[in-house]
Amino acid sequence: MATIKDVARHAGVGVATVSRALNRTGYVKSATLEKIEQAMEELGYIPNRQARAMVGGITMTIGVLVPDMDNSLFMRIVQAINDAAYYHDYTLLVMDSRGEPEREAKIVRTMQELRVDGLILFGTPATAQVVAHLKPQGPIIILDRLVPDFPGPQISVNHYEGAKTATRLLLAHCHFPPAFIAGPAHVWSAEQRLEGYRDALKEHDVPVIAKRIEHADFTYQAGYTAMHALLSQIADLDGIFAVNDLAALGAMKAIYENGYRCPKDIHLVGFDDIHAARYVTPSLTTIRQPMESIGKTAVEILCRQIRGESVETQPIVLPGELIYRESC
Repeated sequence: MATIKDVARHAGVGVATVSRALNRTGYVKSATLEKIEQAMEELGYIPNRQARAMVGGITMTIGVLVPDMDNSLFMRIVQAINDAAYYHDYTLLVMDSRGEPEREAKIVRTMQELRVDGLILFGTPATAQVVAHLKPQGPIIILDRLVPDFPGPQISVNHYEGAKTATRLLLAHCHFPPAFIAGPAHVWSAEQRLEGYRDALKEHDVPVIAKRIEHADFTYQAGYTAMHALLSQIADLDGIFAVNDLAALGAMKAIYENGYRCPKDIHLVGFDDIHAARYVTPSLTTIRQPMESIGKTAVEILCRQIRGESVETQPIVLPGELIYRESC
């Protein structure tokens, strides 16, 4: 089995130069780096990451914690994170907390024990408490659901403005105030979308009616159940804004089961633009999250932090995009 000394001898450089190239702990000329990489390939040298971590403190691993792997929005962002990490020669360690606070805290501690170089966390109601009790060890970035007073970088779509855009579209098409299938009251992104919905109604002098707001969560089943509830108590219903696309797809099924058609009888708008949104019939009008930009930006910032560079700690809020399709 080839050693680092063999690589140095084969490339015609010193062992210290090979070490700097492997651990990224110092400058190495591009021509020299090419020689080292060629020598490694020809000799079949495989770096020992555990040894590199002990010597240089770098594992070339990023920990990613999602609250729900069944949520295609999160996994689309993880795909973007994976592509960007691969470009920077990082490996991902991806885990699912299932939205459970104790599980989230345990996974984060385990990732730190494994000496990941940085963490990317999808925000949950428990994230603020989890990060507050962490020992300082590598940079952390929070995505999607912002955590108030978090001292590090955060990246999110503009949930509030996206919700206002969706509601305004419904107001332009509907004869009656649109209803809202809202998310959980304790989730920041859901609260932002609810506030955007309410403010858009107020801007158009349309009353905010409590019975036209049905709280659910971000699942298909919740949207289905909430839509049945709205249809059972509101006769003049011709517009629905759903907190996300999964809830919107569940609502669409309930609309059809009750003998209505979309958009002929009821206009429907979602939020996220998951893959399924374009393939259902009718295709779903929605607010697209910039999933690729969120994932790529997170890795770029994290890599800069790992290199010891200073980064902006103010939340990065990216605009959503209204995607017109058939449902509205």
